[in-house]
Amino acid sequence: MEGNNKTGPLAILPVLEEATSTWTNVLNQTYELGTTVFKDNAYTRCDYDDTNKNFSCTMNKYTLSERTAKTRMMTVQEAHALGCTMDEQSCPLWMYNYLYESIKNGGTVNGLDHGYWSSSTTLTNTSVWYVKFNGHISYYNTSTTDMGARAVIVISK
Repeated sequence: MEGNNKTGPLAILPVLEEATSTWTNVLNQTYELGTTVFKDNAYTRCDYDDTNKNFSCTMNKYTLSERTAKTRMMTVQEAHALGCTMDEQSCPLWMYNYLYESIKNGGTVNGLDHGYWSSSTTLTNTSVWYVKFNGHISYYNTSTTDMGARAVIVISK
């Protein structure tokens, strides 16, 4: 994930930001991958402990400057906090419905997305965590072309 990546989440991020830039009533967020903390979830590199079903994480080495946008991408820790593990269909239905097998999961049209990227890499920094179409967390290298992005927005209360 270091350097000038042309694939994976670092390539999707500008597209996501552009697609949501005209949204109204959504505040801009300023963040920097590897340093920003949203509650207790930093953008980090993580490894998964199958026995305890949790993540052990260290700080990232992304080479991405500070960004200001209406949206960002979810971290793998945020997905885990919502119930996602590497077990099949551990994520809440709303997190993976309408992806690849959406009819099976209550949707009306099967899609082409294999899942959607998080902003968190694996500890080796060679793969990225994502929410898979069948409802769990997995990881894959950034060269795949069938991943998408889901916007995370901040709404003031």
